[in-house]
Amino acid sequence: MLTRTLFTAAAAWFALGLAGFPANASEHETCGVDVSTAQPAGTVTGSVKTIGFMVSARWGDGVLTLANGEERRFKVVGAKALETGVAENDFTGEVFNLQNIDDFEGTYYGASTNINVGPLGKGEAIANNKRCVVVKLRMSGTGLKVSGPAPGGVEVSFID
Repeated sequence: MLTRTLFTAAAAWFALGLAGFPANASEHETCGVDVSTAQPAGTVTGSVKTIGFMVSARWGDGVLTLANGEERRFKVVGAKALETGVAENDFTGEVFNLQNIDDFEGTYYGASTNINVGPLGKGEAIANNKRCVVVKLRMSGTGLKVSGPAPGGVEVSFID
C-alpha cells in the first residue's frame, strides 16, 4: 500500500512537471516584474504552519515593513498541491510592485519548493496577487515535509 501511494505521488509530481508548472519558484510568472532587478517596496517576515497529504493546508502570520518604516501585521491561510507532511517554517522576503498598502491584501498564487527534515528545512517561494503585487520568500523551518513544484495559493489579510 505504501509503495503504491509513493508511486502515485511520484507519478503525479512528474505529470504536473510536464504540464508546465514551474520547476522552481524563480520560474513563476510575476506580472512582468523582474524581481532580480526591481527595487523592493518593502519586506515581509513571519511564520507558517503546514499539514497535509498530497494537498496541504497552511496558515500563519507575519509583518509587512514598508520602505518608509511603516509596519502592518497580516495573516495567511491557504492550500497547496503536491505537499505532504507537517512543518513550521519561518520566512523572510521582499515585496515588489506595491503602489498602495491596501493592494497587499488578497489571494496570492505562485510556485514554491520546500523540504523539511527535522531542523533542516529550506525553501523558496514567489507569488503574486491580482493587483500584481509580487512577494519573493526564503524559508527555513522544522518538521517533516516535502513540497513539490505545484500550484498553491494563500489569502493574505491585515490583522490590525
